[in-house]
Parts: sequence; C-alpha cells; structure tokens
Amino acid sequence: MSDNNNEVQFLVNALADQVTVGRQRALYAGQFNGNTKRTKLWDEFGYPDTVTFDMLYRAYRRNSSAYAGVHKTLDSCWIDKPVIIEGPLVDKSKKETEWEKTVTKLLKKHWSKIKDADRRNLVGHYSAIILQIKDNRDWSQPVDTALVKRLGEAALVKLIPAWESQIKPGNYDIDTLSDTYGQPVNYTFNEQPVGDDGTYGNIRSVTVHPSRVIILAEGSEDDNMLSGIPLNEAGYNDLLDIEKAKGGSAEGFLKNASRQLGIEFSKETDMATLKKAATDAGFKDLGDALNDKIVRMNRGTDAALVMQAGQASVLSVAPADPTPTWTVSANSYSSTILCPFNMLYGKQTGNLASTEDKTAWAIRCNERRNGWQSWLITAVVQRWCDIGVIAQPKTSEITVDWSDLLAPGDSEKLDNMAKLADIAQKTQQAYGTPAVEINEIRAAGELEPIKEPKEPDPNAKPTGKDPLTDDDTSDPNRDTNRTAQ
Repeated sequence: MSDNNNEVQFLVNALADQVTVGRQRALYAGQFNGNTKRTKLWDEFGYPDTVTFDMLYRAYRRNSSAYAGVHKTLDSCWIDKPVIIEGPLVDKSKKETEWEKTVTKLLKKHWSKIKDADRRNLVGHYSAIILQIKDNRDWSQPVDTALVKRLGEAALVKLIPAWESQIKPGNYDIDTLSDTYGQPVNYTFNEQPVGDDGTYGNIRSVTVHPSRVIILAEGSEDDNMLSGIPLNEAGYNDLLDIEKAKGGSAEGFLKNASRQLGIEFSKETDMATLKKAATDAGFKDLGDALNDKIVRMNRGTDAALVMQAGQASVLSVAPADPTPTWTVSANSYSSTILCPFNMLYGKQTGNLASTEDKTAWAIRCNERRNGWQSWLITAVVQRWCDIGVIAQPKTSEITVDWSDLLAPGDSEKLDNMAKLADIAQKTQQAYGTPAVEINEIRAAGELEPIKEPKEPDPNAKPTGKDPLTDDDTSDPNRDTNRTAQ
C-alpha cells in the first residue's frame, strides 16, 4: 500500500512541476512576445526582450532604414519655420508686435539647436535642452532671474542639446502638495559624447537645476520623462529582419565571388606521401598547403590550380532574391513610423509615391507640427519668459502657427484657377451668368480679391465736380476753352 502511495505522490509532484513550469513559460511569453506555446520564439528569431537606448542609438547610426525613418520624419516636420503670435490665432492678421519680433529673432538664432534636440528625442525615450545662462551662478543653482532680466537677450549664451544617455534625473520631488510633485529636483549631465570611450571628449559630469533644463519626451502624456516613446522602438524587430535579408543575400553573393573550393581525393591517393611533401615544403600539414594555394589563386583572376591526385570543385550557393522578404519587413517598419513605404524608400523600389501617399504623410506631419512641435516651441519661449530673457507676453498666451502641408503648390493653384475659369466661361455661355465669380477664381490661387466699385449714393449732395474730368465746376477761374494736350 505504501508503494502505491509513493507512486501517487510522485505523479502529483510531477504534475505540480509541469503546472509550475507551464505558468512560468506563460508568464515569460506574456511578458515579452505573447506566444504561450513557443515561449522562446523571440530568442530563435534573434529579437531582444528589451530595447535599450544603446541599441536604438546603434540602429540609428548604422541601420539605413532606421536613419531614414528618423530624418524623413524630422526634415518633413521641420521643413519651414512657424509664425509666433502674441495672443490667439485671430491676432495673426494684426501688425507684428515688438515682442513677436524679439521672439522670432531669438528662435532664428537657436533654431538648429531646437531641431537637433528633437532629433535626439526621436532616437531615444527623451532628450533635453540645457540653457547656458550668464547669471554668475553654478548650474546646480536656480537661475538668477533678477540679473537675467537686467541683461535681457544677452543673458542667453546658447542652447545645448543632450542625448538620453547624457542627462539623467536625480532626486525627485516627493511633496504631494508641491506643484512639481513627481518631477526631478536636479539632473546629472554627462558632457562625454555618446559613443566616446573618453579618448576625445570631456568626461566631466555636472549637476543641473531644473530651471536650466527643458525635457523633450514625445509620447509621455503622464509628464514622466521615462515614458517617452522612441520612433524606432515598435519597428526594431523589423529593422533586424531588414538587415538579415539584405546581409544574407550579400553574404551569398560574396561567397560565390570568393571562389571557395572543395578538394576531393580518390581512395587510391597516397595521403601520407602528400602530407610529407607538404611538410617538406614548410607547411604545417596538407590542409595548410592547400589553403595557401587557394588563397594565392583567389588573389588574381588569371591564377590556375593544377592538381594530380585530387579534383577541385567550386563551393557555391544560389543567392536568393531578398526583395520579397526585405519588402515585407520594410513595409512593416514603415507602418510603425506612420510613413508610407514609397515616401520612405522612394525610387529604390522603382515606384514613386502616389498622391494618396503624399496626402497621408502630409496629414501625419501636420498633426505632429500642430501638436508636439507647437508644444516644444511654446515650452522654449515660455522658459525664456520665465527666467527673464524676454518679457512675458501681454496677453499671457502664445500661439504657434505652422503652414499647412496639404496646401496646394503653385502649379496646383494655377490648375485650380484654370478649371474654375473654364466653368465660368461655359456657364456664362450656357445660362448667361457665370457660376463662378472672379474673386472666387482669385481665391483659388490665393490672390488678393479685386475690390468692387462703390455704387454712388443717390441721396448724396452734389460735390460741384465734373463727373467725367473731376474738375471743380464751381471755380470761376476755370478755363473752359482748355484743350487736351
């Protein structure tokens, strides 16, 4: 009876172990790749469980698709400069104020730094703009706003863009009654360039006060800088597949071009004699001697290999066409950055971007410009106001107005005007009245409307002027016999 109990206990323990292992595998799978059946699927494919900043930065610097994705987004969204308005958008039509002139001049000077900080934000989870201020204080102290206000624009020395790995949050504000609750009370800035081992760059680290730092963390709607979403994070696995397909095909081509040879000896060959001849010639063994001959042959296109006891054959592989596999991965990556395939890769596929692709991409860029980039410009300008570099806007409102990337170009404007003019001509001939007025046609080309002549007021008093010559008929000295010259 005890043996039966032991067997039952053994089966129960084995079953419990299987359940535990299954739970662990399901937990692992749910945490990373979501496949509860094949829990090591990502390991087999070579995908990492976690994508770090170093991996994202390396992909940006060395992977052509990752680089193109970042700069296609960056350059399309920053293709022109916005208009800064002191007040709501309706004030755009008013005369430019002195405050707007000052802000426009400052932004023009520091435009490249702001754009570069956004580039670093696209690569990592966040980036930063450090304000170098001339206030005679250490960077770890708050900005001396009183001194900065006296200096004005001269107090702003420069803007310093920083990568995610260069600037780290220090201690956090844990006072729930504070306006800055949950935000860092200081930052640590490492001046060493990313990728430098200390040979060339400065390796000094400094503590920076939050009043001197502007954090860029696109996608972190919870105001946590660590919640930013890198542009290439979602498509990182696709970037690896692109490299596999492209590199695998290139490797096959290289192997064929290298003329790797295989040497086959018959069973009658006296291997001992060949080995002795090789060692007498100064080689370690027969294989070393054959490798030397093959290396010499591959150095020149006219070299020949003469053999008596063996038969040489070329080891070749049929290189596969990477286009279908590469295209699938490239399309998948393009979808993660919301960029149409033909817009990102252009003529490499032999196709030009369609009108629908251009429209979709323009909508994507308009959304980013009017959302994230407007916030960024406003944050920079508002920080300048808060520390005293420039005055606060009189209306306490700052508006950033971008051009519409969906607006028609000059050729499209002329085409629209021509179509409307054709409609006006045909409807005039058919019905006696044009369906389109002249100012509607001019509006399609974004031209100023023609002012309509004022109708005379029948109740107005006579002015005493000739309606044809505009001469004053009430002047007694007027020469009525004057003739036109």
